[in-house]
Amino acid sequence: MIDRVRAREYPGPVDGIFLNSASWGLVPRSAAEEVADLTLRRNRAHGFEEAELGAIQRRCRRAVADLVGAEPFEIALAPNTSFGVNLAAALLASGPAGAIVLSEGEFPANVLPFRALESQGFEVRVVPAGADGLPDEDRLLDAIEAPDVVALAASSVQFASGYRMDLPRLGAGCRARGIVFVVDAIQSVGAVPFDVRSSGADLVACGGQKWLCAPWGSGFVWIRPEVQARFDPPMVSWLATADGADFDDMLHYRLAWRSNARKFELATLGIQDYLGLARSVEILLEIGVDAIERHLHALHEPVLEWIERRPDVRRVTPEDAGKRAGILSLVLPDTRAVALRLRQRGVVLSVREGMLRLAPHFYNTLDEMRSLVAMLEGDPGA
Repeated sequence: MIDRVRAREYPGPVDGIFLNSASWGLVPRSAAEEVADLTLRRNRAHGFEEAELGAIQRRCRRAVADLVGAEPFEIALAPNTSFGVNLAAALLASGPAGAIVLSEGEFPANVLPFRALESQGFEVRVVPAGADGLPDEDRLLDAIEAPDVVALAASSVQFASGYRMDLPRLGAGCRARGIVFVVDAIQSVGAVPFDVRSSGADLVACGGQKWLCAPWGSGFVWIRPEVQARFDPPMVSWLATADGADFDDMLHYRLAWRSNARKFELATLGIQDYLGLARSVEILLEIGVDAIERHLHALHEPVLEWIERRPDVRRVTPEDAGKRAGILSLVLPDTRAVALRLRQRGVVLSVREGMLRLAPHFYNTLDEMRSLVAMLEGDPGA
């Protein structure tokens, strides 16, 4: 299935080796074509009917909901992960002040929105990582036992190390304490199976440009129905109101919210970007995320085997498949110099926090990973 979809969606000669899906994913051909077609049709007087725009959004919410085990009414379309995290911070700000717990090593977008609440009496508590530099889930669970804690914020997969959090365990701890659990899921959704209900999260934020292989400016927020009912939107959008559904009768000016996650959406959405997100997610569903996860772990194997032969190379991402997703991070004797030489040889990758970060996706092949290992073998700095 993966080979067939790869041939259909990523045809033509390969230009280098792209291993940077943790920064941005490659957009499938059919998704790019649908986005371009809609944009070009805007220039025709009868390019499309207005109703098509709403249908595109419904298609996107349906696809995303299917991907993460949700219902469409629980999905709010959003331009990026930061929107969802800022939404979570704003919702917390409407309640009593308290402490927000997170792990050392979190991505700034999952920290700074909560730091901004400190002027309102909130406190951000950063739990130190373990001796291995990875999140210490035991200490996180201990930290949320404090009586003044109101929320735990966590990335499902850490951006630099690739460490995969045990979300159900953390979520169960939050449920037991009655605190809000906010999850930044951009480094896991699309690479490994993700189920919003079993995660125990209250709010899940995810941009589409990475593992979902969607356009920049696309993403979503899943909001637990109980949370939807508990909070009002911090920003007002006329389309978020019940009257916003009827374009022929809009002048009542009633501030009556929709009864679903759309009350948190901001008008006007980038329709073409969500069309791309819908199509890209449909492709991931066609393949099956279970199959993608197996493929990614198989792609990791040549690199893991090479690391085992190299006592001077440190694997940062856990070898346990259950504790990693698509990212594989390692530290070399001269990481930055090796990264530069790999880039010069056509490999697209990232260095994050001193680690060489490899992020293949379903469009990558074992031959590419073996070629990477051959380059590392022949590099004196590796």
